[in-house]
Amino acid sequence: MRLLRNPEVRIPLFAGIAISVGAVILILHFLKQETVSVSAVILTVVITLLLLITGFLLSAYFHYKQVRNFTVKVDRNLHGHRELNFNEFKEGDFAVLQDVTQGMVMTHYRQEEMLEEDKVFLAKWLADISHQLKTPLASLTLSAEQLSENDVSDADRKRSARRMLDMINRINNFIKTLLKISRLDAEAVQFRKEEISARELIEDVCDPLEMTMELREITLIKKVPEDITFVSDKTWLTEALLNIVKNCMEHSPPEGTITIEVSQTAVSTEFVIRDTGGGIDPDDLPHIFERYYRGKDADSSSVGIGLSFTNTVVRKLGGTVKAENHPDGGAMFTVRLISMNV
Repeated sequence: MRLLRNPEVRIPLFAGIAISVGAVILILHFLKQETVSVSAVILTVVITLLLLITGFLLSAYFHYKQVRNFTVKVDRNLHGHRELNFNEFKEGDFAVLQDVTQGMVMTHYRQEEMLEEDKVFLAKWLADISHQLKTPLASLTLSAEQLSENDVSDADRKRSARRMLDMINRINNFIKTLLKISRLDAEAVQFRKEEISARELIEDVCDPLEMTMELREITLIKKVPEDITFVSDKTWLTEALLNIVKNCMEHSPPEGTITIEVSQTAVSTEFVIRDTGGGIDPDDLPHIFERYYRGKDADSSSVGIGLSFTNTVVRKLGGTVKAENHPDGGAMFTVRLISMNV
């Protein structure tokens, strides 16, 4: 029976049965004698009753002592005293209650830790956003003050207007990227599974940057076999690879070269993007995919979220991204996506 699993029920019950059986045997022994002592029988019954009552009271005392200790311990745990050792309850319903309560307390601890982590993350997030918006807002304020002056020449007015437009675009792009990262962090993105041509993908990635590369006389080399196809989300992957190519372009010298090479195996599709710039500083390599991290030679307009965004997207798509310096010079980024079915 399930009830007998509980030691607070089983032990008093068996003890009471043993005392009662002993008393019955003793009374039968008295009755078999020729001269029956009524006082002996009555004394036996009284002693038996006293033993049963004493046993009941002791059982109730220890039982409620356990309940009281357990209640105090749970209360202490819920008020910050992390005492997760409830091992005095070995079996029965108290053991079940112990396990459930310990799980509840551990969940409570984890929720507290997550709330604390969220507070720290939110504070850092707000500080970073404030820092990143400070420079373009200051530039916008300065340009607005210049435009408000009466003796501003047409050339200065146009220059200030262009600067304001650049800062507005910068803030707009920053906010758009932040919203995308927030959606990714909140698991609010539903990635599509579609068959993608690697050559078409690379064309879409490079198209927005080719004019800038031509102006800077940067040579773009694409080594993409026509027959490579794979399954992923084209929209998000395009943005992720675009950030890498853009980063390589910004760190390539005039008349430099950017090479994009795509290869495929039975288990993965690999994108290798490298430039002929000065490479990545060894101190920056461990942090290059961290959010808001700006390397020592980062452009003044960089806000440090492009490569972090790329890393997040690639991981969400089930892949990996690695940054390193090529033996012949320049930075090299490797994106590897595990093959999947549509």
